[in-house]
Amino acid sequence: MKKILYFLPFILGCILYILGGMVGSFSAINPFVWVALGMLFISGFLMDKKKWWGSILGILVGILLIYMGSQETGQIVSETPIGIIMCIYYIICGIVAYKKERK
Repeated sequence: MKKILYFLPFILGCILYILGGMVGSFSAINPFVWVALGMLFISGFLMDKKKWWGSILGILVGILLIYMGSQETGQIVSETPIGIIMCIYYIICGIVAYKKERK
């Protein structure tokens, strides 16, 4: 059960964007979203293998969301709070993976 926590942002992101693509259009989704989801998967995989530095990829995606939230694109919801939460989440996951690596 604990292993799935590393992949939680990836799973939630896939659900969000696949549903969004089915309701709207997959062509409306920026291709970089799929790159970011790939980075989240790799991050989860590395942390599952007790590589704490895998959390850096998740933190980078969080920083990207914070940056995107600072841009005025006319979106209803700002990405900044999600990015902050994601950065905190991956810092905590990195600490947990680091402690597991040291055991």
